[in-house]
Amino acid sequence: MLVIARRYGQLGNRLFLFAHLIAAAEHYGVELRNPCFSEYADLFPSTRQDLWCRYLGGSPSNAAGRIGNDGSHPTRRQRNAVSHAVEITTKALYLSGLRRVPCQVIRLAKDESCDLLGDRFGDAIRCGRPVLLQGWRFRSDQLLMQHWARIRDFFKLDDVSQTHVNSSVTAARQGCDVLVGVHIRRGDYANFMGGRYYFDDACYARWMWEIQEQYPGRRVRFLVCSNETLDEKCFEGLSLSRGPGSAVGDLYALAETDLMIGPPSTFTGWAGFIGQKPRIELDSQAASVAVPSPCDGSRLARVAC
Repeated sequence: MLVIARRYGQLGNRLFLFAHLIAAAEHYGVELRNPCFSEYADLFPSTRQDLWCRYLGGSPSNAAGRIGNDGSHPTRRQRNAVSHAVEITTKALYLSGLRRVPCQVIRLAKDESCDLLGDRFGDAIRCGRPVLLQGWRFRSDQLLMQHWARIRDFFKLDDVSQTHVNSSVTAARQGCDVLVGVHIRRGDYANFMGGRYYFDDACYARWMWEIQEQYPGRRVRFLVCSNETLDEKCFEGLSLSRGPGSAVGDLYALAETDLMIGPPSTFTGWAGFIGQKPRIELDSQAASVAVPSPCDGSRLARVAC
């Protein structure tokens, strides 16, 4: 059994860590538990009723365990209590240095990575004891893509959320030939890396014009997803639609576009991965955008997030 025993970042970060380890659980045929997905468990039917947010690797149905048979959901307090207990217990076991404990601990230092197909990880699983994992870079792009369909199905939205996404995308596609998703992220990016990826509306508008010019004779519309108030005057002359408005709604609406742009972020990274659509990362105010050709695999959604 694998257990994710520490929280890392926000929704996009949590999804990618969860996804890589789902792929590992599927590959090795073991159970995965992720109590550290607690803040986002209610977003997905697969985790909503499960206190431990389990994935049963190798199970045909992958029916996750439930807290009860009455359809009740774990409370936020219950989830936080389990997550906190797992995290501090794992840290204590690691720092103790004890060898004779009923579980294994893999704890990564900052910027350290662990190959999910490597000996370190494989040997820990083969020991037969539960493996507690603390670290951000547990990765295998090979396994991630190999088990993409299972991951996609595990993270399907509920019918209500998917209906909102479908309505937003259908409306945006009315009267257009190309739908481009635009993720305008500011907020925490004002301070992240000294504000390197904090771009104003004028920058985004310039990039959108550059993209439109690369589709001569085609009607281009932009599906804009942001939790920021935008200056509409900056986008005059461009055809715009807005995303559903919720984090998960915007995320899955972006996955339905033909191309997406945004600053480096696991948010658009996840949308590109789930939708298998190309994305362009905006890494500086001076950047120019070039629309990838259909055969330009190097510009497809990166899975190394």
